[in-house]
Amino acid sequence: MIDGFSAQLSFLLFEAVLCLILTPLYVVTKDPLRVRKSVVISLNLTCSAMLFCEYLYYVYYGSRTPVDIVIMYVVNAAVYYLILLLLFFYAMLVYLRLFGRFDLKPDMPCRKRLIAVCAIVVIGLILVVISNFTGIYYYFDSNNCYQRGPLFWLAATLPTLGALLVVTVIINHRTKMTLVQRMVLVSYLVLPLIGEMIQICFFGSSLMNICMGLSVLMMFFENVINKEKELVRATRTEVRTGLANEHACIEWLNSMKGNEELKKYAAVFFDLRKFSDINRVHGIENGNRILANFSNIMLDKIEKDEILGRQFGNQFVAIIKHRNLDGILKILNGVEVPFTDSETGASNKVTLSARVGVYEIDRVDLDGEDILVFAAQALVIAKSKDSDDIVWLTKDLLDSLAERKKLESDIKHGLENGEFKPYYQPKVNTKTRKLCGMEALSRWVHDGKLMSPGSYIPIMEFNDTIRLLDLHILKCVCSDIAGWLKDGIEVPVTSVNFSRRSLADPDLSDKIDSVVRASGIPKDLIEIEVTETADEFSIGDLSAFVDRLHKLGYKVSIDDFGSASSSLTLLREVSFDTLKIDKGFIDNSKMRDLAILTYIIRLAEEIDTDIVAEGVEQQKQVEILDKLGVDVIQGYYFDKPLPKADMSARLKAPVYSHN
Repeated sequence: MIDGFSAQLSFLLFEAVLCLILTPLYVVTKDPLRVRKSVVISLNLTCSAMLFCEYLYYVYYGSRTPVDIVIMYVVNAAVYYLILLLLFFYAMLVYLRLFGRFDLKPDMPCRKRLIAVCAIVVIGLILVVISNFTGIYYYFDSNNCYQRGPLFWLAATLPTLGALLVVTVIINHRTKMTLVQRMVLVSYLVLPLIGEMIQICFFGSSLMNICMGLSVLMMFFENVINKEKELVRATRTEVRTGLANEHACIEWLNSMKGNEELKKYAAVFFDLRKFSDINRVHGIENGNRILANFSNIMLDKIEKDEILGRQFGNQFVAIIKHRNLDGILKILNGVEVPFTDSETGASNKVTLSARVGVYEIDRVDLDGEDILVFAAQALVIAKSKDSDDIVWLTKDLLDSLAERKKLESDIKHGLENGEFKPYYQPKVNTKTRKLCGMEALSRWVHDGKLMSPGSYIPIMEFNDTIRLLDLHILKCVCSDIAGWLKDGIEVPVTSVNFSRRSLADPDLSDKIDSVVRASGIPKDLIEIEVTETADEFSIGDLSAFVDRLHKLGYKVSIDDFGSASSSLTLLREVSFDTLKIDKGFIDNSKMRDLAILTYIIRLAEEIDTDIVAEGVEQQKQVEILDKLGVDVIQGYYFDKPLPKADMSARLKAPVYSHN
């Protein structure tokens, strides 16, 4: 018959081994919240170590050999340390589960209690160290037997008090979890507390540690089950705001397909105005908090049978009943959004407004994606008009949308059939009148006609095929340059544009490098050009992208410099090689524009950055730029964008004799 002591050892060893075995199985799984995955793994490993040390303690208890004595001292102290670490990881898990974060920043929910728990852990660890020398918690007698010290009660009270504080957080925010989740997390206090009471009353029992191990295992299994649900939910949820994503909105609409109730709804596509300026002024982290708070304001107006989602960047979509439409549009006309500064903890607020496209659903046979496209088309028109903040989809717009869908199909086939080609616009040094560079611009030759970029670029940016176009043009440019070099033609630096949607790809710099290396041309012949008004790309991300390109051996220029409200901030944070002056400064000859242009040029000279003036068409513009010290110009004054054959001829005769 198994006695109580043997059963106790068996439970300790079983739980220690189980925690250890389960950990690597969890490592290979996915978790929507990476930090939480690390915490669960740490919790399991710490618990396994604690239980194993407790097991060894009983195995060597009372032994008098020198090695056994050392083992007794080490594992006993380790148990005390590890119990406190378990408290810390337990607090982390709870906070991550409730708030999705764990930090001590001023806006952290229940921050004071979190600080108190951390303080308890630190004080407890210090007291364990002191006890090793003074015996205030425990000591070993001459027979190497464990004895409780005068402050042993404190060793049990501190972890219990810390767990109790965490449980109060769970209770305060209980609506964020299911009943099962609450019970499992609270078990970390209840089960060990019961075991602790028994252990205090009946010296020698390890029931508290066994109960603690049981609670950790319960949390582990609950987290595994919940994680699978969250993975499914994550595919339908936008991370920063917690709103539905575009996929979830389409699913919701598809579930209503064929139902006459669908005609009671309107699809609302909206784009927050100048949100990139908010990111630049307040920082990306505060920008994310502003988005989340704005989303909560909107959600307060959304009924249960309606849906609000975020598409990407600062674009949102909502499916709203007609009766609630006016209220939503009123908010989108302008609303104050409060937020707590992530650095200072100070309360602040910003005013957000939006441009809106509305499609009042009048058909029940449409797919969800088509409904969103209709509303999005209205938004595209709203964004193109300075006077209209709200555009309603009309029959005329629907007809144009049908044309647009045909154009999308033609664009797809055009990409597959190589209809998109680079046209090269020369950059000329006005002092020597010699070709000194060129910019590759995409052109689409469709059905024998040269299509205007304005007819296909906006569409490709909307459906993301612009990324394919950007890399395709780069490949063509590299191929053309390789051919020219093979023919012994001298080729100047060629700049290739990359759109704001392409810049969202974290692997873009490596993809660019891969294309250039595959062509075999020198890297210094390629310059990557980005646009200043790339709203969806934060300055920090843009700086990292540019730095990466520099390390790979490429130059980077910024197009339309001076067109955005944060030009100086951009110039301070990002190391561009060339500034291409916004065409607006050159078109206007007003004193104010010339004064600004003068300072931009001086600033570029001071920071050793080249200047290119684009959009130059008239002799008067050339004379003004010459007085300001701008020698390199691009525009119709010298040449329009040229196809490959014409550019080949120009490269062979790089000096311009006349206009």
